[in-house]
Amino acid sequence: MSRTFFTADTHFNHANVIKYCARPFASIDEMNREMIARWNAVVGPEDTVYHLGDFAMGQPSEWPSFLRQLNGARKILIRGNHDRSARQMLEGGFNEVHEKLVWQGWLLQHHPIATNKKLLCGHIHEKWRRIGDVINVGVDVWGFTPRRIDELLTAAQDAPEFKCRYCGATLKRLQRHPSHRDGQCAAAGES
Repeated sequence: MSRTFFTADTHFNHANVIKYCARPFASIDEMNREMIARWNAVVGPEDTVYHLGDFAMGQPSEWPSFLRQLNGARKILIRGNHDRSARQMLEGGFNEVHEKLVWQGWLLQHHPIATNKKLLCGHIHEKWRRIGDVINVGVDVWGFTPRRIDELLTAAQDAPEFKCRYCGATLKRLQRHPSHRDGQCAAAGES
C-alpha cells in the first residue's frame, strides 16, 4: 500500500546550511549520505513524497543523481526560493512541480504565512515546528527524515511570538516584519 510523506529544505550539496542551521554533519558528503539513508529508511518504492522546496544547491546537473537514490514512486516538488525553474526541476527528475498545491484540505507551499487554512510549509529550517494549523515539514525539525501527516500532527505547539535578541521587540512568527527580514533584525547590523 502506497503512503504519502512530506519534507522540505533538504539543501543537498549546500555546505553553509550545516553551519547556518547547526546540522550535525561534518561535511556535505556526510549530510547528503545521511539524508538519503534516512529518507530511504521510511519511504518505500511505491510511496509519494511532497518536497516543499529548497531541494538542492550547486549544479542542477548533479540533482538527478540525488533523486535517483531516493525511494518513492512519485516525487512532487513545491518550489522553494532556492529551487530552479519548474522546467529545470522536472528535467532533474521530479514528477511534478508546483508553486503551491492543495492536498486533502492542506495548503502546501514553501513559505509559512498567517492563514485560516491548514498549511504545510518549509523555509524556516530549525526555527519552529508548529503554530496552530501551520506545520513546518523541514528536515531540520524532523530528524532529517520525511514524515507522514499523522506524524506531523503530533508536533507540539510552538510559541506564536518571539523576542528579538537584538532589539527586544516582540514579533509574531507568521507576520512579515520589514525591520526583521528573514528573522534578521536591522538593529543587528548596527551593533
